[in-house]
Amino acid sequence: MSFPTVLDLFAGAGGFGLGFKKANFQVKAALEIDKWACDTLRYNDPDLQVIQQDIREFRSAESIKNAVAFKPDVIIGGPPCQGFSISGSSQKDPKDPRNALFKDFARWVEVLEPNVFIMENVKGLLSRKNAENEKVIDIITKTFKDLGYAVNFWLLNSAEYGVPQIRERIFIIGTSSTCLPPPPKSNKLSKERISSLPLCGEENLLSAVTLWDAISDLPSLEAGQGSEEQPYNSEPQTDYQESIRGSLDTLYNHVAMKHTKRTVERFGYINWGESVSDVPQEYGPRKRNNNQEYSTKLYDQNNRRLHPYKPSYTIAAAFYANFIHPFQQRNLTAREGARVQSFPDTYRFMGKPTIPSQKLLAREGRHEDTHLCQYNQIGNAVPPLLSQKIAEYILKECF
Repeated sequence: MSFPTVLDLFAGAGGFGLGFKKANFQVKAALEIDKWACDTLRYNDPDLQVIQQDIREFRSAESIKNAVAFKPDVIIGGPPCQGFSISGSSQKDPKDPRNALFKDFARWVEVLEPNVFIMENVKGLLSRKNAENEKVIDIITKTFKDLGYAVNFWLLNSAEYGVPQIRERIFIIGTSSTCLPPPPKSNKLSKERISSLPLCGEENLLSAVTLWDAISDLPSLEAGQGSEEQPYNSEPQTDYQESIRGSLDTLYNHVAMKHTKRTVERFGYINWGESVSDVPQEYGPRKRNNNQEYSTKLYDQNNRRLHPYKPSYTIAAAFYANFIHPFQQRNLTAREGARVQSFPDTYRFMGKPTIPSQKLLAREGRHEDTHLCQYNQIGNAVPPLLSQKIAEYILKECF
């Protein structure tokens, strides 16, 4: 059987494509602008055609056709979502150029005419409007319908499909035929309790995977410990760990961030579900350039202690500062974040683990580090396990 071919746009570290590959699709090419993310793509799939370029540079149909030497059956991708995101300020700039990158995605769909396209974005897309007060989701839907596609969108929560993380994302699906499947079946999550959640039918039940199900076998680390390559020191303890580890002997990307003694002490006062805003004032952050005055700016989403026996909160691009290990006095490692995102341990992330802010890098002229670090690559990704479930469903319904 010849399995459908896939082109991955805005590929990042390759989570979306990896899920399709695990579902036996032929992921033949990926386009991504970031150097370190491209390094990750090349390392993990040497046969993949990696196009390291800005999608906005492809202005003609000829340039798009010349970029890939095949006609894809499926085009997938997640145009950058910062302009649409509901995180941070609620007053997003409707003229943010990142809001229009879906048009470049649509241009590749128009030129290459795949049977199916799938575009991933944040849930906030559903409520965003442009400068003319038009709903962005309506603009996107009309754009693809004008190209001759039947269009629908799915709002999916990763935890309902075996990923140890509560992560809601929208998937815009388009087909060139009358085939337009509903989303893969699942139960809606209860805010009070997550119990058994079906994957694609009630005959195949799967209990929600917790954070501790995902990471309990990883070596214990104190702040600053760990290395990019190290041996495992325990056997897998859950089915999830068994699946995610495979036959690998070497553990990658498990390096704990360095913390000051005061920060480590502060972490000791944060219980499961609490954050830095819950610690006694004497252990709270101090103002910058003033070691005596306590800061009045406490961010509730910073340094939140994850509950071990529940799925994780959403892993975001800058999650290195978002979450504390459930039992150890440190932030999560990149590998722990990758486990929460359902990347297999064989998948290694290239580039530096973390970088300073883009503003600081620009001010110091450190342009060589202005790339997506390991944490950024992991947090931006579509969870491969969710992607695999989507791919298996699309394969069954549309091919």
